[in-house]
Order: sequence, then structure tokens, then C-alpha cells
Amino acid sequence: MLFLAVFCGFLAEYQLEHKIERERAKKYMYDMVENLKYDTIRYNRNLVNNELIGKQLDSFRAEISQAVKGKIDGNRLYDLWWKCKGFNSVVFNRAAITQLKNSGSLRLIKNDALSSSISDYYERKITACEEAEEKLRKSEERLSISSSHFFNYEPFDDLLSTETQYNVTTPDSIIARNNKRLYGNPPLTLLNNNPSDLKLLYNDVAMKEEAMKGYNAFLRWARETAEALMIQIEDEYHFKK
Repeated sequence: MLFLAVFCGFLAEYQLEHKIERERAKKYMYDMVENLKYDTIRYNRNLVNNELIGKQLDSFRAEISQAVKGKIDGNRLYDLWWKCKGFNSVVFNRAAITQLKNSGSLRLIKNDALSSSISDYYERKITACEEAEEKLRKSEERLSISSSHFFNYEPFDDLLSTETQYNVTTPDSIIARNNKRLYGNPPLTLLNNNPSDLKLLYNDVAMKEEAMKGYNAFLRWARETAEALMIQIEDEYHFKK
């Protein structure tokens, strides 16, 4: 009887520990789904903006090609130069996976297929996105340096006198003042219109466009994985959809 009582107590304790671990895993997976939702929102927003910039880069290359042939539209070139600056990068939410690793709780995920999918997303897909982002960042820096040999910032000096305020639309907004410079008089001119040098500028624009498309492709790839992973987690832990 004593042996049976001890054995039953052991089973009860084992079941309780198993239940606690299951609940802990479920909480981690709930947090991970929330992190993935955040990532998905960032993918969607940034891809839209990057794709718009990519179209402007394509137009920028075409306009530079015309300038190489001697057909220089200074205001159009300045306009595209301005619109092609920068890019939008995704900052991933790693809170849940970081907690899982730091607490040694990855063992709580008993489904091997789910565990592999999580590793694939965080160690493969996100890493690929970040490597592509670094390539894009370097091409952006290169284009910024080469652009300084062709475009004069002096007509826009007064834009530096006011701090930028986002989500504010007024007649005196940054965009409105910028457009006054781009389409006002006198026409804007390039600092350098040498065809050979313009061809080098064309190359830098093309390299940024290539890097932008590569980055966007990795973001779309990772987004698909994040969406599939959310479904996999929700099915495994029976979250309400």
C-alpha cells in the first residue's frame, strides 16, 4: 500500500509538472504569435514603401540615360534623386524566441516539426533578410556619396532651418517647400553633366535598385514563413483565430 501511495503521488506530481510545462509553452507560443503578427505588419508596410521607391529608382535610371545623351531635365532629376533616398527596413520582434532561449525552455516545444519551423524562421529567414538589408544599406551609402557630385543641396538650405515633423500636413510642410524648389525658378542644374560620370551614377542607382529588389524578395519570403508559422502554432496549441 505504501508503495502504491508513493507511486500515485509520483504520478500526480509528474502530471502536475507536465501540465505546468504545457501551460508555460503555451504562453511562450502565444507571445511568439504576437511577435509574428508584429513582424507581418512591418513586412506589409515596408514592402509597400520599398516597392514605391523601387519604381522611382527605375525612373531615375531612365532619366539619367537621357542625361547621358544630352537631354538633361534638371528639375526631373532632382525630383527623382529626392524621392529615391533611403529605404524602409524591418526591425524584427524577437522577444519570445529570446526568452525561450535564455530560459532554456525550447525543450518545452515537443512537436519536432514546429520546433524546426521556428528555427527555420528565426535562424534562416530573418538572417537572410538582415544580410540583404546590409547589402542594400551599403548600396544606399554608395549612391549617397556619388549623388553629392551631381546634386546641389544649396537650393534646399531653408529646409534645414526647421525640425522635421512627421504626420503633419500644412501648406508649409517639408514636402510643400521641397516642391517649390523643385518646380520653381530658376531651373535646377547639375553640378556635373559629364556623360562618363553620369554613367557611373547610373551604375550606382542600378545597384541600389537590384539590392532593393533582393531585400524585398527576402522580406516576402520571410513573411510567407511567418504567416505559415502562426497557423502551425495556433493549430498545435488550439488558440482561437
